[in-house]
Amino acid sequence: MLLKPVILVSKAKLAWGFSVRYAGLSAAQPALPLPPPTTVIGFYAEPLARLLGLSEYSHNDICSPAGLLAKYTLAAGAGLDPESPSGLTVYSEVTHVVSLPYQRERKQWETYAWSVQALGASYGPSALLLLGLVVDAEGLARELGEKVSNVIDYLAWAGWRLGSKEGLVSVTKAYVSDAIQSNDMFSTLLYQDKDIVQPLDLGYVREIVMWRPSSSVFCGASIVPEYISYYLPSSPLSSPSTILPPERPVRFKTRRGSRTYCLDDQVAGLCLAVRGA
Repeated sequence: MLLKPVILVSKAKLAWGFSVRYAGLSAAQPALPLPPPTTVIGFYAEPLARLLGLSEYSHNDICSPAGLLAKYTLAAGAGLDPESPSGLTVYSEVTHVVSLPYQRERKQWETYAWSVQALGASYGPSALLLLGLVVDAEGLARELGEKVSNVIDYLAWAGWRLGSKEGLVSVTKAYVSDAIQSNDMFSTLLYQDKDIVQPLDLGYVREIVMWRPSSSVFCGASIVPEYISYYLPSSPLSSPSTILPPERPVRFKTRRGSRTYCLDDQVAGLCLAVRGA
């Protein structure tokens, strides 16, 4: 039986890309270039619920299986594999939205019947993403029972989508093991919380704004998450709208009061920094 904490890593091949948009926006809906930590958690929560027969339920004040997994998640991240045949490009598709139902007292309503809305997505056909999760498996087992230990080995293989159901992926390689605590310097391909790490290869990271994972994020569309910055390993040729794969893992140093969990030494570049002592 795996003990706490456990690290799961999946190499996922995209069908076309995925669409995860910034929370709290309405008319304009730009997309994130990489899956945020909450989407990574959802990637693993869906097969967890399926394998254990869980439904979208309220369990000890947790609103969903994703919220339950988030409760025991220490860190989650994603990044492009250096072997990826393509990068990721963020693009907003202009669509027409029927605005007539929202008009009030318009004499010439035909002029206002249609409005334009930009819906974003991240495109990368056949791109290879690395998805990582560090989870307190022992705490999760206390919540759901020892049956968790029987399915956790399969979670890294069983994910099939990112974000909406159209964001199809196929897992080509997966790892699950007891997480090994690293020293204050480590190399990784996964994005890291800017507040708890310092990059040592400045030319090989880009800063992206996403949100910190929290159980409350999964419990209501009206909740606007806490936005923070992450360091994303990427090629120096990347731009704000196009992320190209890094050539190699990027070196980081954890800040005081943080720690890092990695896969074993035989699999380099798969580490996540965790907040707290």
